[in-house]
Amino acid sequence: MTTSYKLRSLFLLQTLLALLLASLLWPKAAIYWQKLDIAFFKLVNQSLLDSHYWQVFWACANHKYADWVEDLCILVFFTVWIQKSPYSLRKIRIAQLLFCILYIAFILFFVNCMLFRNFISIPRPSPSLVVENSVMLSQEIPWMKIKDVSKTSFPGDHATTALLFAASFSYLAGWRFAIVAWFYAGFLCIPRLITGAHWLSDVVVGSGGITLFFLSIAFCTPLAHSISSYFIRIFNKKQIANN
Repeated sequence: MTTSYKLRSLFLLQTLLALLLASLLWPKAAIYWQKLDIAFFKLVNQSLLDSHYWQVFWACANHKYADWVEDLCILVFFTVWIQKSPYSLRKIRIAQLLFCILYIAFILFFVNCMLFRNFISIPRPSPSLVVENSVMLSQEIPWMKIKDVSKTSFPGDHATTALLFAASFSYLAGWRFAIVAWFYAGFLCIPRLITGAHWLSDVVVGSGGITLFFLSIAFCTPLAHSISSYFIRIFNKKQIANN
C-alpha cells in the first residue's frame, strides 16, 4: 500500500475505465457488446439443456445460501495469506484485511444497492427476458429460489464482490495467490450469467468499471494505507492495555 499518490497509475486506470464505459455507451461500439452478450449467454445457458444434475449444480450456486459459503471462501483466502506471512507482518496483514472487507462492503451498499438500484436504476432487462428459448432454472427447478430475471441487470452485484476481492487480493498477496483468486472470482461470476440474470457486459463493464474506479482510488492514493495504519494503531493500543 502506498503512502503517496501514484498519479501515473491512477491516470492509466481511470483512462481504462473511461474507455470501458465508452465501449458500452458509444452506439457503434455497443453493437459489438450486444452481439457478444447474446452469443455468450446462448453458449452458457444452452449448456443447461437436458442435464438435470448440471441444472441443480448451478441452481445451488445461484441460491442465496451459497453467498455465505462464497464469502467464507474469500475469508479463507485472506486467512491462508495471513498465516503464510512472517509473524512480524501479520498485524499489518490483518489491518489490510479489515480495510478490504469494510471498503468492499461500503461499495456494495452505497454504490451497487443505493446508487444503482435506488437513485440511478438503469432500466436494462436481463438476457432471460430478451433471448428467446432460454433455459429458465426457476421453471426447471421450481422448489429452489433462483435469481434468473432482472429488469435492472446493470451492474452485477455478485460480480462486483468477486472482482473487488480478486483485484484487491492480487494487489496485496502477489501473483501466486492472485492466479487462484482470479479463477475463483470467475467462478463466482458464472451463476448469474448462466441463468440469465446478467449480461456479460454487466460484469465486464459494470462490475469491472466499479472495481477499477474504487480500487484505483484505494491503492493509488494513501487511502488504503491511512485506514490500515489506523487499525494498526488500535491493535497496538489494545496490546499495551492488555500488558
